[in-house]
Amino acid sequence: MARWLVILAGGRGERFWPLSRQMHPKQFLTLTGNRSMIRTTRDRVQGIVDDAHTWVVTGVDYVEKVQQHLPAIPVDHILGEPVGRNTAPSIAWAAMAIYRQDPFGSILVLPSDHVIQNEPEFRRLAKRALDAAEQYGGLYTFGILPTHPETGYGYIERDGRAFGEPDILSVVRFVEKPPRAVAEEMLATGRFFWNSGMFAFRAGDFLSAVEMFLPELWQGVQALTENPRQVDTIFPELPEISVDHGIMEKARNVYVLPADIGWDDVGTFAALARLLPRTPDRNAAHGQAVFVESENVTAISDGPVVSFIGVRDLYVIATHDAVLILSPDRSQDVRKVVQALKEEGNHDHIL
Repeated sequence: MARWLVILAGGRGERFWPLSRQMHPKQFLTLTGNRSMIRTTRDRVQGIVDDAHTWVVTGVDYVEKVQQHLPAIPVDHILGEPVGRNTAPSIAWAAMAIYRQDPFGSILVLPSDHVIQNEPEFRRLAKRALDAAEQYGGLYTFGILPTHPETGYGYIERDGRAFGEPDILSVVRFVEKPPRAVAEEMLATGRFFWNSGMFAFRAGDFLSAVEMFLPELWQGVQALTENPRQVDTIFPELPEISVDHGIMEKARNVYVLPADIGWDDVGTFAALARLLPRTPDRNAAHGQAVFVESENVTAISDGPVVSFIGVRDLYVIATHDAVLILSPDRSQDVRKVVQALKEEGNHDHIL
């Protein structure tokens, strides 16, 4: 029995255009620190899971990039999806592959592009979740202690302690991204966490849940594991569903560990802006920028020097061939620019 890591790295990061492109998406960018996000994710669990027990599920176009960023991972542990089918098929495929090697193995599932500022505390919780999965069984997630009524995250409602353990709580329900008024009500109860999208479980326990709640998916990943060369035929036929909708919301043996770890999914430029240090005028820069008589401006550049005079409340993102200017409250809408470029046939600035 071993411990395994599954990194989910299939996203295209369209809300991070123009930094993120179809052939170089967000998980391969260096947005914080000096390592790519996927490299940071792998390094984060050093001492818990080694490279030989790490799997990555990504798009088929990104398999070589994963090899470049994580060269110590076995090549056959990088699963390339021909199309996106959301997180349930991704996790189930990796879990089935692991189960074939290690029927009693436990798995830690992490998205490839999150920021965790308190890594020692995260490692403690990851070990705790794996210990619980191995001792008690069940499906475990990490509930982020909310700091404000965020409408861009899903929520988890907790119940009382499970197994007599003070730091493991039963889950009542998962709540999709709520409107602000509902988010405020949930926070007021003190019973809700943000849904981090990170999980821990034994491979067999997760696959039993897949077989129970998503039998078509269970049959599909079983066939896929037995016939990996037929991935282009089998994978597109798998149901497209998230692990939250398909498994976590239906299973009764789901538990949450409260996690105060400085977590952010960095899903938008607004999220990245929150992580950057600010001047007294509330300006921030990732890359080279000059601010003159400007307030609350965020500049993100992968090359050009970006300069501002007498402006306020702006995000400017600059690359060698594209510039994005937006209001701070519209960072969720960057995908609309990508869609407009697609409709215009301007693929050079998307790829």
